[in-house]
Amino acid sequence: MLGVAGALLVLTGLVYAGTALLSGSGTTPQLDASSPPPLLPGAPTVLVPPREPPAVVAGVGYDISYPQCGRTPPTGAAFGIVGLNGGAPLRSNGCFAKQVSWARRTSGYAVYVNTAYPGVGDPVAYGRRLVDDAIERERAAGVKGVAMWWLDVEVTNAWNGTTQENATVLAAMAARLQEAGVRVGIYSSPQQWAQIAGDWAPGLPVWNATGPGTRTTAAASCSESFAGSTSAIVQWVERSGSRLLDHNVVCPAWRTRGGDILDVSRR
Repeated sequence: MLGVAGALLVLTGLVYAGTALLSGSGTTPQLDASSPPPLLPGAPTVLVPPREPPAVVAGVGYDISYPQCGRTPPTGAAFGIVGLNGGAPLRSNGCFAKQVSWARRTSGYAVYVNTAYPGVGDPVAYGRRLVDDAIERERAAGVKGVAMWWLDVEVTNAWNGTTQENATVLAAMAARLQEAGVRVGIYSSPQQWAQIAGDWAPGLPVWNATGPGTRTTAAASCSESFAGSTSAIVQWVERSGSRLLDHNVVCPAWRTRGGDILDVSRR
């Protein structure tokens, strides 16, 4: 996660964020006729699900994961998003169950799972493996029924394939999660997405990581689009008391679409 889970990397400029490569409309970018397709042949189909009933989740939310183990979760959260992995795929967040319990007490919650590709092996099989592993870890933690999962796509994890291979891994992950009956979104930033996944534009909701800043500076990035969608949530890293926290707000265009980007069922 770009925020506190990688705050030192953010602050030293090793993570790219905040540069809009697409603008406004959220439409699929037009590819040059000579460009290869964004996905490998045989990549699974990722669906854009129908809209959920209108739901408003207003206020500042937070995302937390293994770096917050042993710490009191943020108070007064409008919504909460919890990292399932321990900073990289195929690892566990030892505090996942406790943190999901916190998130479920807010107005809306979700989980996120780390993504990567080592550059070897079948990208489709690798993507499915990452999701199957994440689901096993979710169940081992005694958590079930979370309706919204985000794919954490950032350069701090290992991406050693071409953009076509990387995008195919992500397509396989998204499709596998959809097969499992959950909604899927993309956490990244315009520049990171272009570097990792190129021109692939699945049209899923996007959560835009803007790095250190304020609510005002982050909200300005609500106009940015990537992966074929306008920003639904913007995240910024800001000190709260004695610690840095990942803060989040829902963008105005998605204000009544809380059910499309969070689990609002209060299960």
